Amino acid sequence: MSVKSLSLTLVSGIAVLAGAGCDTCSKCRDPLTATEIQNRKMEEAKNRPQAHLDNMVDNAILHDMSVADFHFIPHSAELSGTGAARLNRMSTLLDTYGGTVRYETFETDEKLVTQRLEHVREYLATTGCEMQRVDIKAMISGGRGMAADKAIIIDLKGTKASDKAATSKTTAAGISGGMAGTN
Repeated sequence: MSVKSLSLTLVSGIAVLAGAGCDTCSKCRDPLTATEIQNRKMEEAKNRPQAHLDNMVDNAILHDMSVADFHFIPHSAELSGTGAARLNRMSTLLDTYGGTVRYETFETDEKLVTQRLEHVREYLATTGCEMQRVDIKAMISGGRGMAADKAIIIDLKGTKASDKAATSKTTAAGISGGMAGTN
């Protein structure tokens, strides 16, 4: 064997041994910590297909088409991060199918409600949504909800006797949600 081929064999052998050190050997390695296990699981979860979950969320948004008070910064017309994320998802659906975005609120400040409705309109427009096919209203969400007789029972149980007359009135926003006048 020549010196050149011997040195090449030796260098190759060292490279193979260096690549198979104890750090990669499962028999020599200490057990993984709980944090390492969780990090590995999170990384694996990122790589799984999520399209079926996206479709489920999109179907729920199409069924409901709503935003609520928690989609806004408290006492403000500004969208929260949750509100922006919801409208980002809703924008594509509204652009495709059109529809009514329902803002369900217990807010009694009519000026704030109006500002929030306008902010939703502005935000959707900035996402590229075709706004001629979109309506934005303060009203009860479009979900299945519950039967009126059950809503009335819940409403009456949750109100004081002196407030029962107020339960039939709507808020300044023009909606009651079956719970106006309750605390």
